[in-house]
Amino acid sequence: MPLRAGDPARIGGYTLLGCLGEGGMGTVYLGADPAGRPVAVKLLRREYAADPGLVARFRAEVAHTRRVVSPHTARVLGSGVTGDGRPYLVTEYIEGISLAERVGEAGPLEPALLLETAYGTAAALAAIHAAGLVHRDLKPANVILSAAGPRVIDFGIARALRHATVETLTGEVVGSPGWWAPEQVTGGEVTPAADIFAWGCLVAYAASGIHPFGEGDPLTMAERVVHADPRLGHLPRPLDHLVRRALSRSPAPRPTAPEIVHTLADAHRRARWP
Repeated sequence: MPLRAGDPARIGGYTLLGCLGEGGMGTVYLGADPAGRPVAVKLLRREYAADPGLVARFRAEVAHTRRVVSPHTARVLGSGVTGDGRPYLVTEYIEGISLAERVGEAGPLEPALLLETAYGTAAALAAIHAAGLVHRDLKPANVILSAAGPRVIDFGIARALRHATVETLTGEVVGSPGWWAPEQVTGGEVTPAADIFAWGCLVAYAASGIHPFGEGDPLTMAERVVHADPRLGHLPRPLDHLVRRALSRSPAPRPTAPEIVHTLADAHRRARWP
């Protein structure tokens, strides 16, 4: 959409061309660098600039995004603070469609794209976890299907492992309803295994067009994630076994992101994928 009244025309050395969307903390703009190359610029909302906690959280997102180096995430190009005290983050602009939009418009992914999406998101998680982070909000809206493959975006609530505590339903569950791991709901320790549970939900959704725990309000979804068995449609090998392990209620049996990457890469090399 075009820039609106009150939107800045420039941030740092970047010219803003339009608004890509808004999240809980900030607005994401389409911009151009001095050479005319497209970029994405995320800017903290003006009303939050005076809140030290939210400013610190945004700056943590910048730091976390910089730590992750992977062809399956968005590369950081710059960051800074505007004249009115709002921090911003500049990343490469990824042209494509979110997994949520793709499934909503065209239905389940065909087998080749499903494998590519499962592999690419697992590779992104491997890089995120290697950087000592937990994403905590892997969901179809945060996966962009681009010509160069899937990219995982939005580190807005990512946390360093040493600080990965959770809030329970008596306060707030961090993340998005339906994409929580059981331990995020019950107040357990959040480890990379929580991202793997979300990966299992995401791959099952991409394969069938239906969330494995159905639909409902946050409390209903939380109850199902903790107590119900996922409903999985047909998943080709080896995704069937990997997704079932990923959706284990306990974190221990879940595969690691590098294990998923290795298994899928090996299956592809052996031409076992239908």
